Parts: sequence; C-alpha cells; structure tokens
Amino acid sequence: MLDVQRAKSFGDLHGASDILVLPGVWDAVSARVFAKAGFAALGTTSAGIAWSLGFPQGQDAPWPVFLDACRRIAQTVNIPVTFDVESGFGESADVVCENVREAIEAGACGINLEDGVFNGTFNEPTLAADSIRGIRALCGELNYPLYVNARTDVYLGGEPDESKRLNETIRRGQLYADAGADGFFVPGIFRPEDIKSVVQDVPLPLNVYAIPGLAGAHDLRDLGVRRVSVGCGPMQAILAKTDVIASALRTRGDWSEFTDEWMEYEDAMSLFK
Repeated sequence: MLDVQRAKSFGDLHGASDILVLPGVWDAVSARVFAKAGFAALGTTSAGIAWSLGFPQGQDAPWPVFLDACRRIAQTVNIPVTFDVESGFGESADVVCENVREAIEAGACGINLEDGVFNGTFNEPTLAADSIRGIRALCGELNYPLYVNARTDVYLGGEPDESKRLNETIRRGQLYADAGADGFFVPGIFRPEDIKSVVQDVPLPLNVYAIPGLAGAHDLRDLGVRRVSVGCGPMQAILAKTDVIASALRTRGDWSEFTDEWMEYEDAMSLFK
C-alpha cells in the first residue's frame, strides 16, 4: 500500500521555515546512519548506487537492479526517501512514466528527474517536460502526492557559454513549472546573484547541490533556497578514506587508518535493531 502521508510530509518539508538539507545515501547501512543522526528525509544518490552495483553511472545499471537498490533503502528507514532516477531510464515519456510508477510502488516519496548531459550532448527539455506532465497525470490516477523535483544540468556542462547559463536555467525552470514540477534542482549553481535570479524568476522551490564554494545552509536559506542536496559527496569522502586505508595496508601493513576511527561492531549492529 502506498504511504500517502509519508509522501505528503516530504513535500511539506520544502515549505518549512528551515532549509531542507538532504543527505545522499547509496545502500541500507548509509541510510540507517543518516536516519540515526536525525534527518527528516533522505535522497538516494544515483551515482553512489551505480558505483555500489559496479556501474559507472546511474543509467548504465539495469533499471530493475537499480530500482531494487532504491527499494531496499526506502524499506530500511521510517522517514521519507526521494529517488534520484536520472532521466527516468527511458527514451520516451511513456517509458519514464512506467518506471516512475514502479518507483512509487517501491516506496519513493519524491523523484529527481533531470534533462541531463549524456555522451557530450545536452538534452533538449522536451522529454523531461513531457515526462513531468505524464507523471502528474499518473499521480492523479494513484491519488499519490509524489514530489517531482525537475533537475537541469545547465551549470554542469549543458551550456558551455557561461553568459547564457542563467537565462537558459530560468527558461527550463519555467518550462518545468508549467509542466507540473514541484521543485527545481540546479546542481552547479553557487553564485548568490544567480541563485537570487532563479528564486525570483522560477515559481518553484529551489534545490542546490553541495559543492566547494557554495554558501552554508543558513546563508542559502536567506537567498531563498529551500533544499540542499549532498548527493554522492559523502560516498566520495568514504571512497577517499578507503583509498588511504588500502594504501596503508598494501604498502605498510598498517591497519591504524581504520582501527583508530572505526565504528564499534556493537554500534554497527545496533543500526539494524
């Protein structure tokens, strides 16, 4: 049975007085760690899930395998989880909508749906906009308040001409708002003046991505940002630490890199009690 109340509570977090900081999780145990820390909701990281499954990026993984990983995350915590489904794992709006139906059945309270840069080519917004319209119709049929977060990758290489990025971002945001999106995700944006312009000109709650150079959560809230996603950042930090551990073990036979700071076995086990 669909948890309508949990999905509604996730949407409501975007209108709360405080900014929503959304951790990116890639498996059940990472989800449990962030849930234990007291976060109100979680987001899956498509890159993190793909890497954990042995694939270079989200849509390189088979959709059923990718979705099962998301399902396991949603089932292991008692807070809302939004699924990053990249471009919907489909080349038509009909396929994307069917995949989103499966994501809802798997426990998604929200989704990220992007226009995306693939194979060096930036997608036109048509597929994303058509998919959003179809998803809105689907949610009406199901009476399910899925939070649809429309993502544009203009600032991540979609528009090489820096002088055109802001206008193109606003154009796409307005298009996705007209199609029925609930939120607008612009990873890569960090200049306060650009953020202010998007907040002013796109009638959707703005979601930004935690990257070097981005202001802190309180300053972003003052700029009008409603949500900050950390994506695969925590996993990247863990991978970097794992690389240090691997080097220490291989070159020096030294295990202090992990024994000095590890979580005790009993504490790890308690995450699943």
